[in-house]
Amino acid sequence: MMSEIHAHKVLNLLRDKPMTEQELRQAVCVEFGEQAQFRTCKLSGFDFEKLFAFFIDRQKITQQGECWTINQEQVCGH
Repeated sequence: MMSEIHAHKVLNLLRDKPMTEQELRQAVCVEFGEQAQFRTCKLSGFDFEKLFAFFIDRQKITQQGECWTINQEQVCGH
């Protein structure tokens, strides 16, 4: 089994450039592969759908118009 990718790497894509959900999904596919699995500092076993919902639920990303951007105040700094 391939190792899980830390969620911060996905957030870093949004740090570079706000994107729509579809653009982010595509960027994640290109960067990490379609079957990529993700983990956070405390949780693991996320696919893109679950991770995206987690980001919204925990307010780690916010929507500005059509695009999502990182909410720096809610992201742990390591």
